[in-house]
Amino acid sequence: MSASITLIGSLNPEYLEQFSTWLGKRGLAGTPKVLTDDQDLVSVIQIALQGSVADKATLQAELLELSDETGVDHIFQSTLLDIRKAGVAVFDMDSTLIKAEVMDELAVDAGIGEQIAAVTASAMRGEIDFVESFVQRLALLKGLSSDVMDGVYKRIQHMDGISTLMKVLHHYGWHTAILSGGFTYFADRVQAEYGMSEVHANVLEIQDNALTGKHLGPIVDGERKKLLLTNIVEQQKVNWEQTIACGDGANDLLMLNHAALGVALHAKPLVRKQAPCPMNNLGLDGILYLLGMTSKEIRAVLA
Repeated sequence: MSASITLIGSLNPEYLEQFSTWLGKRGLAGTPKVLTDDQDLVSVIQIALQGSVADKATLQAELLELSDETGVDHIFQSTLLDIRKAGVAVFDMDSTLIKAEVMDELAVDAGIGEQIAAVTASAMRGEIDFVESFVQRLALLKGLSSDVMDGVYKRIQHMDGISTLMKVLHHYGWHTAILSGGFTYFADRVQAEYGMSEVHANVLEIQDNALTGKHLGPIVDGERKKLLLTNIVEQQKVNWEQTIACGDGANDLLMLNHAALGVALHAKPLVRKQAPCPMNNLGLDGILYLLGMTSKEIRAVLA
C-alpha cells in the first residue's frame, strides 16, 4: 500500500487544514481517514499519501519537529502492514510492555535506587554502552535476596493498551516475542499473562537465595535484539513486510530500524530522532492504528 502519515492527538479541522497546506508546500497530498470515534479520548487520522516521497529522511525530520511543536504525533510510514496477515511482532519489555525499568526497581529494594537509576537513564539515552552499564548495575545488586522479585513484579504497572494489542495480534495469528535487556523472571511472567509466543531476556544468577551480581548466558543488547528478530522471522517464515518492533531505548534502535514498522514508544529524544515511528500520545494499542485499524474494528475483535 502507499505511504501514509498518521496524526495522533488533539485534532481539529483547523489544524487538519493547516497540515494539508503544509503537505502541499512539499508537493504532497493525501486522503485522510478518521480511525477513531466519539468513544475515544485521543483522535487518530491516517492520511494515505498520493505519489511518492523523494526524501523520506527529510520528511521524517520535519514531521518530528511538528510533533514536538504541536504535541500531536506525526508518524510517517513508507508502507502499511496488513494486520490480517500473520506476522512477527517483537517488543522491548522495560518501559515498553511495563512502566518501569526492572533493574531500577530491584535497586530500590537494595537501597541504591537513585544510584542505579541515573546509570540506567544514561544508557537508555545512548550516552554510555548498554552492556557496560548492565554489568556495572548488576554487580551493585550482589547480595540482594531473590525473595524481593515477586513483590517487585506485583508493584510494576503494565503499559496502557498492552492487553488490547496482544489480543488483536493473536486473533490474526501474529507471533509475538519479548526481546528484553531486563530479566527472564519478569519477562516470563509478562509472556504468560498475555499469551505471548516467546521470550529472550537476561538470566539472573542466583545462589543461596541471593543475587550474585552476575548473569548467565549472553547479554541481550541492541545487536542481539536485531539478531533475534532476524532469527524469529526466518523461523516463522514470515515476509519482512509483516514485521513490527517496538521499544523506547537506544538499545532498541537496531531492531526498530530493521523491522517494517519500528515504533519508538514514549521514547528518549535520541531514539525519537533516529527511530522510524515515534509515538507519544497513545499506549501500545496505538500500534493498531498504525496498522490501519479503526476503533470500531478493534472493538469488534475484542468483543
